[in-house]
Amino acid sequence: MSIQSQIVKPEVTLTTTPQLRVYIANLGRYNQGELVGGWINLPASNQEIQTFLTEVVGLDEQHEEYSVQDYESIFSLEEYVNIYDLNLLAVKLEGMLEGERTVAAYYCMSNGIRHIIDVVNVCEQLSDLVYTQLEDICGGSREERLGYLIARETGLEAELEQVQLSNGISATDYFDYERYGRDIALSDGYFAAEDLFIHYTGDLDEKRYTREELRERLDDSRLTVIA
Repeated sequence: MSIQSQIVKPEVTLTTTPQLRVYIANLGRYNQGELVGGWINLPASNQEIQTFLTEVVGLDEQHEEYSVQDYESIFSLEEYVNIYDLNLLAVKLEGMLEGERTVAAYYCMSNGIRHIIDVVNVCEQLSDLVYTQLEDICGGSREERLGYLIARETGLEAELEQVQLSNGISATDYFDYERYGRDIALSDGYFAAEDLFIHYTGDLDEKRYTREELRERLDDSRLTVIA
């Protein structure tokens, strides 16, 4: 049985819709062999976080350090994270659509982005990302679906339909969408998932904004850290 399964994890109910669920342990007591901690839903106000760290995690003058030991998120984050950085990410996720959160998670996973401030940077710049969400419109491979969608978006499909062959058949019936999509995949981007293709022209700068700049951009009172 793992240590995690032995820990009693009290719940803390907060006033906002949870975007991240995080388990925080008292590091000092943990090193002494005592398991003290609990789950917190983020985003949260600073007062809620402070109350949680004091009353649930048991931080005091003798035990001032905590450790994030588990979390529930669609993002794969680095091992050592700060609860206030997690709250920053949670506030950002709160203002995003579900589909946008999924695209951001796939982008981070495909590019090995795990540092939490870098992840928030990706979320903040998501509107700059150039990607194609594949639809199940032709029942083929992901390359065929990509080729079909790009042909439709660029007007190529319409041009092919204008070329009428014998017996009312157009050139689009003979066009190899799978090969076309495969060529695009080899030169123009990569599949971040079976239903998501990211174009190289949409690469983001995960170092664009500092922690402080991100807080200013989000302009949310829950992000003011209490000293």
